[in-house]
Amino acid sequence: MTDQSHKPNDAQVGAAVSAAVSAAFAAQAQDGAWPGEILTGGTSYEAADIVMRTLLGATTPRHVEELAAWMLADQNEDGGWSLFRGGPSDLSSSAFTHIALQLAGFPLDHEALRRAAAFVRSAGGLEAIDMVPVKFWLAFTGMVSWDEIPRVPPELVLLPSWVPGALGDYEPMAREVVVAVGILTTIRPVRRLDVDVTELRSGVPHPPSRAESVLTGTLRAVHAATPRTLRAKALRAGEDWLMARQESDGSWGGSWTETMVCVLALWSRGYGIGHPVQRRALAACDELNVRVDGTRRVQTFRTVVMDSALMMSALDATGRTDVREPLRRAGRWLIDHRADTSVNTKGVRPLRAWDFEGIPTINADPDDTAMAITALRSAGASDGGADDEAVAATSEAARWLIACQSPSGGWAGFGVDRWSRLGEKALTGIGFVEGATACVTAHAVEALHAEGLGWHPGCRRAVRWLLDAQDADGSWPSRWGVRLYGTSHVVSALRTAGAPAGHPSIVAARRWLLAHQNPDGGWGENIALSLSDRRRATGESSAIHTAWCLRGLLRAGEVDEDAVAAAAGYLISHQNEAGTWTDPTEWMIVIPDSVYISTPRMTHAFALWALADYQRHLSAVASGAAHPDQGKAAE
Repeated sequence: MTDQSHKPNDAQVGAAVSAAVSAAFAAQAQDGAWPGEILTGGTSYEAADIVMRTLLGATTPRHVEELAAWMLADQNEDGGWSLFRGGPSDLSSSAFTHIALQLAGFPLDHEALRRAAAFVRSAGGLEAIDMVPVKFWLAFTGMVSWDEIPRVPPELVLLPSWVPGALGDYEPMAREVVVAVGILTTIRPVRRLDVDVTELRSGVPHPPSRAESVLTGTLRAVHAATPRTLRAKALRAGEDWLMARQESDGSWGGSWTETMVCVLALWSRGYGIGHPVQRRALAACDELNVRVDGTRRVQTFRTVVMDSALMMSALDATGRTDVREPLRRAGRWLIDHRADTSVNTKGVRPLRAWDFEGIPTINADPDDTAMAITALRSAGASDGGADDEAVAATSEAARWLIACQSPSGGWAGFGVDRWSRLGEKALTGIGFVEGATACVTAHAVEALHAEGLGWHPGCRRAVRWLLDAQDADGSWPSRWGVRLYGTSHVVSALRTAGAPAGHPSIVAARRWLLAHQNPDGGWGENIALSLSDRRRATGESSAIHTAWCLRGLLRAGEVDEDAVAAAAGYLISHQNEAGTWTDPTEWMIVIPDSVYISTPRMTHAFALWALADYQRHLSAVASGAAHPDQGKAAE
């Protein structure tokens, strides 16, 4: 049962929407975009920054001091560091942070390091670290043997595009990493650092699993059997491949992780930090740092396209006349910041679409493309029709989106999913590939309908894929925001595709959403628990989870007035004085069991969008009309 003590009236809803709109106006950049920050749980990125810059000889005292201040402030009571805010301490992250703090100049008898070492030993010690990225970073220092890191054949860069496993089959964000790691696991550079890890060792051996042994043994055998001349050719080709794909801002893929790995790969090939390519890359990494009150933290990447597209959709949903000019400016920015897809997904005709950074990069992706199409089309329709340039842009992007549909009928976040179930399972965990997922497929369905392509066989096939992907409890799993995200977005897509409120899948989803509403009117989802089947969609309420679910219930039709009123009340009561919202913890999965993030700009956009939808619902009820989403006929 939800607390019905705060049912907002029309005036309260209107005031909350107005405050959120004003905050959106204030946050819009001069160029029309809505750039937002990425919040990353844990301290692994900051630790990696210190370790890698120490390896390269590129540290500065102030830089290291500010990173260390951030890490110390984030330490848990038990001495460890977690992967997301409020989460349990993690062995790999804690050991890595302890090492980085030593490099930052902290002695082993410092209180923070003593507590951290005690936690690391109690959790199994350095021997039990199982997070591949952390082991990878430590291999450079000799603390972990390169033999523990699976070799990536550098010869992958030489494979023609039609060969399974060629670079085009990996996520665009991972392709540079695959090439760079192929170089590094072949050269295997080591530079000893002045670090003492004695107190981090438990003394208890932790042998690899049988699966790990088989994988590393197979890759070692492949490496040994490869002719040296072919390997030398592959290393040169990989170096050239990376050099040709550095972005205009100096990064690779707009990502801190990709950029640092590529910097190290080129460093191992003799490119010093004074080389122009390396200088630009390190400067790009600095641009991704956020400095606040004497601390410095690392942003993994930016999501400017998604942030801007979502804010456009949210403002458009308000129906206010004062949003037209900000929407026009944002639309202009989207049109001017499309990505070149010529080196994106193999077998897909080069067309301009969207990525998430808006550099524009060479790595367009289906999810951001779908959201941008929907935003541009929706804003154009509300304004009496999109201009010719916007129509041309969304039409071109829609053709690319259709070409990126996976054979299964769904869409993956970064390109066509051609992997077998086994290959997908092995590589998804380290972020190299992503299978088709419900949330991205839902966004693609809505985008194609916005483009007038709901009739297209690919769109119809995607709807069938979504219906088949629903779990028995009525929810949909999602790659990025777990189940509340997936379920709410699929409901919206199915309704857009014509499914009536009484469709069994919609009814089951609505019941599931209602069953997981918290007593305070909100919804929450603890990522770590939700990745298992034991406790799905449980956790402390947050603004973004509540916004998704409020929109999902309103879109589902046959509205439970008490539930949606309580949800709107939760959002209104948790809106801050600036007109925005703050989430208590990370909600988006980048790499399962490793990297989680949240984006305040997306929280703002989704919460505004949900309240705008609720405001329209109240108006419809007051006028005696059916809810705008009720009574739609099935195709």
